[in-house]
Amino acid sequence: MTIMLRRYSWIAVLGLLFSTAGCDSLAIRFAPEKTADPAPTSLSKQAKDLFWEALHGGHYDRLPEVRRLLTAAYLENPRNPEISLLLAHAHLWTIAERTRLADVPPGITDHAILAEKYFTEAHRLNPGDDRIPGWLGGVKLALGQIHRDERLTREGYFMLHDAIRAFPEFNDFSAGYVLSSKPRDDDKFREGLDDMWDNLDRCAGERIDRMNPDYRKYLAQETQSGPKRVCWNSRIAPHNFEGFFLNMGDMLMKNGQPAVAGRIYAIATLSKSYASWPYRSLLEARLTQAEPRARLFQAADPTPHPEIMFNSAHACTACHAQ
Repeated sequence: MTIMLRRYSWIAVLGLLFSTAGCDSLAIRFAPEKTADPAPTSLSKQAKDLFWEALHGGHYDRLPEVRRLLTAAYLENPRNPEISLLLAHAHLWTIAERTRLADVPPGITDHAILAEKYFTEAHRLNPGDDRIPGWLGGVKLALGQIHRDERLTREGYFMLHDAIRAFPEFNDFSAGYVLSSKPRDDDKFREGLDDMWDNLDRCAGERIDRMNPDYRKYLAQETQSGPKRVCWNSRIAPHNFEGFFLNMGDMLMKNGQPAVAGRIYAIATLSKSYASWPYRSLLEARLTQAEPRARLFQAADPTPHPEIMFNSAHACTACHAQ
């Protein structure tokens, strides 16, 4: 009898534990979703203004104050999607242009973790912005490589593919840019270059000649509305056009195609705002040094490889500084 009572007691305890666990699961499952509240405040306006002032001015040195203000604005209202997005970009900019620092600390990689956090929040609060998965996928891909986490690497890679399907005019570049850092003989690097060509095709509305690209006839298509608005310069990215062709030319140079790279670089000079682009001297130097740069990329040891836009001191500002 005593043994049976003990048995039933254990059954009761186990039943209670399972029911409690079930309640926990249900409580979590049916918790209210975090929803957006974009209501501006004086602090959020100050933080946003400082972010754009720093980015458009190329003031990397102001990032600590930018991050401080944006973090304060986020904590004031963690449901503001724009603040979450800008805070993600502030952390991404910090790690992307880290070569500006005289001494790059090991903890610089923590900014990628924080960028992932706030891009995730921004996407959660504004799921209709199809640009965000492109940025988030790229950050996840980078984090997977930093931490040697193959699952996270694959998650980021396939998120980029989903992002391309949702908004190819924007996310073909997002994917191609991230993959430009791969070794030139890596299939993913070639895939990234294909993404860049696909991006050009979509912006032009037809297939661009891969050996003799001529973009002059498409300049009349410039627009500030619709999906193709991201193919051109804008208030947010005053030199988006020039930066795109600087990066693509770098990728072609790395791929051992200096002649085609030169033609792609030259397209950047067609921009109406080319004369005011802070990085035009970099592009012009690449045009005059095409053959030597291409030869350096052929070295098996990557140490002498020339700089490309990705991971440079102008990884973000080549498009955004004015």
